Amino acid sequence: MKEYNSYIIDEEYSGKSIKEYLTHRLFISHRTLVKLKKGTFILLNDKPVFVTEKLKNGDKLDIILMDEESENIIPEAIDLDIVYEDDYMIIINKLPGMPVHPTRGHFTGTVANALVYHYRKSDKNIKIRPINRLDKDTSGLVMFAKNPHIQHLMSMEGFRLRKKYIAVVEGSIEEDKGIIDLPIKREAYDTIKRIVHEEGQKAITEYEVIKKNEKASLLSIHLITGRTHQIRVHMSHIGHPLYGDRLYGGNADLIKRQALHAEKLVFQHPVNQGNMEITAQLPYDMEALCEVLGLQNVL
Repeated sequence: MKEYNSYIIDEEYSGKSIKEYLTHRLFISHRTLVKLKKGTFILLNDKPVFVTEKLKNGDKLDIILMDEESENIIPEAIDLDIVYEDDYMIIINKLPGMPVHPTRGHFTGTVANALVYHYRKSDKNIKIRPINRLDKDTSGLVMFAKNPHIQHLMSMEGFRLRKKYIAVVEGSIEEDKGIIDLPIKREAYDTIKRIVHEEGQKAITEYEVIKKNEKASLLSIHLITGRTHQIRVHMSHIGHPLYGDRLYGGNADLIKRQALHAEKLVFQHPVNQGNMEITAQLPYDMEALCEVLGLQNVL
């Protein structure tokens, strides 16, 4: 199936070639540009043209991007909490316990399986392109691009995706605000566990206390970097592991998974440049945990 992305040319690009517009305004990658040049995938005022064609103010430029089918992902009729969707992306509020993408241990029951089914209901075979990922037991927002161009735009250095999390950690954190700047590496080649280590990759976590008592602290966390298990490793390292996080020393008596929720994504839309702020409500198990710990009625 074809996806049409339409653009109206403004004065800035009047007199310039379609190739200049594609590379300098839309930041089309060289690989995608080669694909576009090989077929009838560029329309100027509804007529096929070459990339050397000159543009005029007010022209309508259509770029046709072909859907790519996700290989080896089985479509499954699993309910998804879709919090935002347009022609370019889809954002899911992921349940805890649900992997984002199939792995050797999880061929089915993932967000990707559910998305393939969701797309095929609309006669689309769109390749699954996650922009951010979450651990299986972390709940919250996961974003997917719908075509390779949008994925490319979102991978560029200038694209800023601000990720905010809510976490419940053990004990009362002394400082109400703080930045943890400690490198992280894999503990051993055959384990998923990470540790703080001077030979690790740079990792920066910014946190702010929402509410705390002698038993626990409810935190708002902003990731400056995005290392695997970063929040879990940093919080455990400073003596405040997440509730439910057995891997990093957390107490699992009150919740059966790490108490971590990807609550908010803030970014500038890669096509219309609008400011986007997408939020997902705290799931029931974390609300229940907050109530037991006396941290409720603050979110």
